[in-house]
Amino acid sequence: MPYKNILWIKLEKRLLNAYRFYTMSEESQLFYVKLLLLSAQTNNKIPKKIDNLRTLFRTKLNENEIKECLNEIRSAFPKFVENKDWYSFREWKQRHNFITKESKKEFPRNSQGVAKEHVDKIREDKIREDKKGIIFHFFKLKGWDYEKDKKKIVYPRYIKPAKDLYELCNSDLSLAKKKLDNLCAWAKEKNLEWTLSTAIKRFNAEDKPSGEEDKNFWDKIKKKNKDMYGF
Repeated sequence: MPYKNILWIKLEKRLLNAYRFYTMSEESQLFYVKLLLLSAQTNNKIPKKIDNLRTLFRTKLNENEIKECLNEIRSAFPKFVENKDWYSFREWKQRHNFITKESKKEFPRNSQGVAKEHVDKIREDKIREDKKGIIFHFFKLKGWDYEKDKKKIVYPRYIKPAKDLYELCNSDLSLAKKKLDNLCAWAKEKNLEWTLSTAIKRFNAEDKPSGEEDKNFWDKIKKKNKDMYGF
């Protein structure tokens, strides 16, 4: 098991009130926590050499004091064991974040990968909320109360057109809402019904040139919509 994938070690909060923990000396309590951290660094094979432990823990305790701490810990925590080569913790797989193949989940990445994954998750959440914002702004302009009429309103049918409108607006929620506002005003003026799909069809209508009308303008709009959406 590659220990480089282990990023943290579990330290249960009940340890603070555990009799066997707080009755140890404070040196042994700190030593116990350091041993847990070192187990992650050494793949649960903690060296038995006192000099190595003193160096790794950056402690001023002498050899005898370190041995007393180890004896106290072994006495209080039977799952802290030793053999001729190293110390280790039993049930160590439950003490760290490493995900095994048996769990059928993705292995933890290094720090950059985890950070990127977190950023991607934030972006996905934002996109999902923005698309939801477009749909509910559409409901508002139509005068619909989704909470009261959710049985009548088929929410899933608005997801794809909301996504398309969001992409046309280059992931700009405020621009998408502005397009819907303008479309709503235009539809009211013309006394026409409209949908989110209408917003996509007429997306570039506001870009119609002023002054001398370009004869091919509407043909260009229709062709662009047909190429992108098939209508």
